[in-house]
Amino acid sequence: MLGLAGGIGAVAGGLVVALIGFLVRYIGLGTGGLVIAGMGALIAIVAAIGFALHGSARVERPDEEIHSDDGP
Repeated sequence: MLGLAGGIGAVAGGLVVALIGFLVRYIGLGTGGLVIAGMGALIAIVAAIGFALHGSARVERPDEEIHSDDGP
């Protein structure tokens, strides 16, 4: 989930930089912001696919009381 959050943050930040760049008519800053936003979108997509395929990274342990063979 950290990759997804970071990717979405990069998209938002890149779009803000691009907007500022295009408002002051500095094409290099505007296109750089769009590149940052595109890379952030790629990171978010890859992170979402990885989370969908593999789920949470947390390891689930079986409950000790349910699987004990001690008997009554």
